[in-house]
Amino acid sequence: MRNLRFKKDDFLFIRTTYPSLFIKFKNSYEENGIVNIPMQNETDYDYYFDIVGDYIASSLNEAGELNEDGLRLEATWDYADWSKE
Repeated sequence: MRNLRFKKDDFLFIRTTYPSLFIKFKNSYEENGIVNIPMQNETDYDYYFDIVGDYIASSLNEAGELNEDGLRLEATWDYADWSKE
């Protein structure tokens, strides 16, 4: 299983904007400006996928659309989930 990979600035964004989400990321380490979250198996991945999805879904504006923070979190997740090592 490959790691989730966050840009350092995006991981800092999660830390400051979504602190209760940030504390759920375990065993992170930085390498070349990228913060890695190791995935041991599909269960680990599913856990993060579900949790981040919940935070994205709760980041809505009054019109029921993603707010600015929600859009950034969505883009951050897209990078973390699809970036190559």
